[in-house]
Amino acid sequence: MKKLTKFISLFSIIIFCLFLTFHIFLNIFIKSKEVKVDEKELLNKTTVFLTDRQIEIASYILNNQQNPKFNNYIFLFFDTFSNRNQVAYLTAQIYISELDFSNKIKSIDKQIIEFSTKRYITKNIDYKLCYNYIFSQAYFGNNQYGLENGSQYYFKKNYKNLTEKEFVSLCLLVKNPIFYDLSKERNLEESERIYQKING
Repeated sequence: MKKLTKFISLFSIIIFCLFLTFHIFLNIFIKSKEVKVDEKELLNKTTVFLTDRQIEIASYILNNQQNPKFNNYIFLFFDTFSNRNQVAYLTAQIYISELDFSNKIKSIDKQIIEFSTKRYITKNIDYKLCYNYIFSQAYFGNNQYGLENGSQYYFKKNYKNLTEKEFVSLCLLVKNPIFYDLSKERNLEESERIYQKING
């Protein structure tokens, strides 16, 4: 019985060491793929500045929670399957898509670069800047890019004058401009559900 216990303990230690080694090398590999996002470049391409309330609403829709701050996961596993840093991932996607070499990257390589850049963003870039950048660059359907253009196109007003319901409906377009097309009933229904939820 003692031998079995010692064997199990030794086996557990070996497995743990292998896991730790794998995790370290995987982290090194992921870090080698990251694109170091230039904060000044994000600022230069930012045309809208959301209020704290708008950021909370956007976070609820894009991250499934109203706390918009990024979470720095140590373990890659949690970062891979969590929606907490979805805004950082969207920032990485948009930023990388505008780089000269983006069209030359294979699909799987691009996903790895986007993921690794997301991790860089969560550690080095202010979350509010990321929200402002996304809503300055995102596609809102009907050939409209950026919140200001989307706001003028759909509601004939400046984005600063949007009601919460109107802002919610536009946030859904950032999430999926085809599925949540404003001409479809599901946008209205989902906007109402979210509005009630965040004000309940």
